Amino acid sequence: MRKAKTHGFWFYFGRVMAGIGIALLLLVLYVYLSVPTYSFKEPRPFEGEYLYNPYQDMNPDQWKKYHFHCHSRKYFGLTNGRKSTEIAIDSVYQALGYDHYGISDYMSINPHGAEKEDYIPAYEHGYGLIRKTHQICIGAEKVYWPDFLFMQNLNMKQHTINKLGERSRFVMPAHASFTKGYKVSDMMFLSNYRLLEVLNPYGNAFEHWDKALSNGHRVYALGDDDTHDITDVHEVCHNLTMINTQSMEADSVFEALEKGLCYAVEFDNWYYYPLTLEYKVKDARELPYLTCAQLVGDTLFVATSAEMMREVKFIGQDGKVLKTMDSIATAFYVIQPEDTYVRTRIDINGRNFLYLNPVTRHPAAVVVDRRLDEINYAQTGLYWFVYAVAFVAFGWYLFKKMKERKPQGNAN
Repeated sequence: MRKAKTHGFWFYFGRVMAGIGIALLLLVLYVYLSVPTYSFKEPRPFEGEYLYNPYQDMNPDQWKKYHFHCHSRKYFGLTNGRKSTEIAIDSVYQALGYDHYGISDYMSINPHGAEKEDYIPAYEHGYGLIRKTHQICIGAEKVYWPDFLFMQNLNMKQHTINKLGERSRFVMPAHASFTKGYKVSDMMFLSNYRLLEVLNPYGNAFEHWDKALSNGHRVYALGDDDTHDITDVHEVCHNLTMINTQSMEADSVFEALEKGLCYAVEFDNWYYYPLTLEYKVKDARELPYLTCAQLVGDTLFVATSAEMMREVKFIGQDGKVLKTMDSIATAFYVIQPEDTYVRTRIDINGRNFLYLNPVTRHPAAVVVDRRLDEINYAQTGLYWFVYAVAFVAFGWYLFKKMKERKPQGNAN
């Protein structure tokens, strides 16, 4: 009788690793193939006689400095936030005079500061290995774990936004231009989100913002540092968000963000102005702020606490500059009947820039946002049926092959 062949450690180790690899592959396939197919309505620009101005009832004494995108040490230092302890983050952003600095670790809600009234749970969603199609989930109730490791199409991006929105107060596409995780053309159709991270050190997203606005999506701008190393002075106080709220409780902040009572600030472009932390601390505490963005009839008036604004640009449909005013204390623009939206860019001094949210057109004073996405159940069912048939056929093929290779007993 032939002696049975024995296998060593590496044989069984290889089998285990192969099994794990197959399981991971099946999981990735499931995440990709389980996404429903969406149909998207044709986008259209804002229209109507009513002009909605998010700043109409603002109180200039209630502006507060916010920052929602910061990484701490997590997963034993595996992710990029190894030097940023919670205590160090507190120390730096408190010195800079921030009212709130949110920690948004990858796929984890950091409980640091949960006992404070201004605590807002948040995290950064996304595993993307090639194109970082990530989102900042603000007011998150729990982590949504599924995501796509590789490329994403429009269906997958919309599906992720929808799923995250079920578990978070706001879903904000992050660093949209970084590695082109979001294409500019995507913003024509994506809906069901209110905030966009327009200012990020890894790439600003003005084209994305104007594309969304030009297609009738009422999206408001935020600015963040995306801090990974709190000990690096160049990574802090790049960008921030000013929010007009009397209370720092989460519900009050959320209400202001929903209305658009906020604006993004480009504070320090260190490529041109490398500032020390000491200078940033002084400058951040003296940062000029918006004092007026009032609509009188069809004329928009804009002013800040600075004695003089170096330049003010009014920008409209497709990112077109509608008017520019230089060295002025109060700027104004008469909104024309053909203007679908008007947003304002304020250059305070050549280094600090304020990006105001747009005045938008609507049919009535009660603003109703338009959703473009809807699940195409017939097409989704057809695709899932084809996937199921293909999976069963492939499984049957493997079963037959294994049966054919099964060794037959030897006669003595």
